[in-house]
Amino acid sequence: MVARIDFEACISPEPNSGCWLWADQGETLKGGYIRIMSGSRRMLAHRFAYERYRGPIPRGLCVCHHCDVRCCVNPDHLFLGTIADNNADRHRKGRTPRGTDCGKTKLSVKQVLAILASTETQRVLARQYGVAHCTIGAIKRREIWSHL
Repeated sequence: MVARIDFEACISPEPNSGCWLWADQGETLKGGYIRIMSGSRRMLAHRFAYERYRGPIPRGLCVCHHCDVRCCVNPDHLFLGTIADNNADRHRKGRTPRGTDCGKTKLSVKQVLAILASTETQRVLARQYGVAHCTIGAIKRREIWSHL
């Protein structure tokens, strides 16, 4: 069991959504999640809340948010799922990053539009833009960057 934290003193209920926002202690991570210390354990605040109210989190499972508010620790807004479940939930809600919002993209919107308009071979375009030829093929088939 996790060490005692004055949980109630650290939350700020949001009356419109029902979210319990973690308001006090902790470090806000780049993605908006809150990391806290529970005894000698560093953990995410929503995982702490899930364990406090629902019990242990089975190995390999994520604690996901119905509300999509990353600093929410209301156990009624939390559910367990696999990474695939979490990704499917994100996609269903239209929150999957696309294009330049995706952290790994090497291409700009302007470059992708030029690729789509080009009649050059995939290999020539791949060399020109510094990506794999299969990336060019996926763009041309609208498997990626399909929102353009």
